[in-house]
Amino acid sequence: MAVVHLRPVQRDDLAWMVAMVADRDAVGEHNWVGPADLDETLGRLHHQFQCDGFLDPRGGRLVVEVDGEPIGDVSWRPERWGPSQGSTCPSIGIALLPQHRGKGYGTIAQRLLVDHLFHEYSVRRVQSDTAIDNPAEQHALENAGFVREGVVREAELRDGRYHDHVLYSILRSEWLAARP
Repeated sequence: MAVVHLRPVQRDDLAWMVAMVADRDAVGEHNWVGPADLDETLGRLHHQFQCDGFLDPRGGRLVVEVDGEPIGDVSWRPERWGPSQGSTCPSIGIALLPQHRGKGYGTIAQRLLVDHLFHEYSVRRVQSDTAIDNPAEQHALENAGFVREGVVREAELRDGRYHDHVLYSILRSEWLAARP
């Protein structure tokens, strides 16, 4: 059985990360935002690597590995629901190379990221959203323990039109109850 784990971004990862962003098929139709300026992308990733190694509590990125091979990454950014600092929660995302999709790796990686966020930070909620026309990611989130909360209408501009998203979350109490 394949072993999936998360690890910090290493300098050697920057080249494949840039290549993934530049390839519509590699990044996937739901993460594609158009052709990227590769030099700018590499510079931005290099700067972030130098500053915080992609591990800042306000947002970060970890590499997903299967049997020691990098197959994509998971990330998080802050989402704020009210004026107080306690109203902020991490919102997660994932990008896997095409040949590794549909094998359950995304579910495992997202579950590992939720574990990381609840272990490392004093958050009460972790959330994610995905396009309503992305049933594979909806299934992965539900298998990772997330609860579907509802539809966010016309949330994303992609391919010249607006798309609805489905909002998911998992609460610390739910995560604790599901632990062995």
